[in-house]
Amino acid sequence: MFYKLTYDMDSIDKLIKNGTNAIYAQESNLGDIEYPEIKKGFFDNTIFTQMEFDYWPNVEFYYSAKASNIESDYLLNVNRWPIIHRNVMNKLIELGIEGIKYFPIKLIDVVSNKINNNYFVMYITNFIDGYDMKKSTYFYDEQYDMYTFIPKKTFLNKEICNRYDIFRCTKKRPIIYVSEKFKSIIEENQWTGFFFYEQP
Repeated sequence: MFYKLTYDMDSIDKLIKNGTNAIYAQESNLGDIEYPEIKKGFFDNTIFTQMEFDYWPNVEFYYSAKASNIESDYLLNVNRWPIIHRNVMNKLIELGIEGIKYFPIKLIDVVSNKINNNYFVMYITNFIDGYDMKKSTYFYDEQYDMYTFIPKKTFLNKEICNRYDIFRCTKKRPIIYVSEKFKSIIEENQWTGFFFYEQP
């Protein structure tokens, strides 16, 4: 079984009501980053691109401790980047989850200017042709070379995807897919912020 990995948005209202809502990084400096061969204002798209980074720039996300100072294991952020806590990263490395490079971010409290260095973005290096195009229902826009897949009628190719614990599909890069092993690691450690949708 494979799963779409997302942030657990359904828990937010309940956590706010209980006063246990976690940090929300509501701004970032991604739009200001200048990087070779990447147009200014588009660095946030690198997360969906197969590339080798010559260096990692200074990436900053901002939050207000007045709203919350509680750390979650999967950081909710305005750019929807897959940002995880140091504890999660260390465990994934320890258990041999491959296909991820980890780059540090600075999480800055705008109230005190205190810098939290506990978070890392997961840059997923596995970009695969993972869809079963014979079973899936989709539309293809030749002009933009873009595939639109129909919800509940999209299927992964089990033979190809079984080789990976985490990956993106080349025909729809924003979605992160993970294996049962990956999901089990998150759930066994009771890490917060993660949500998984079953993917046929």
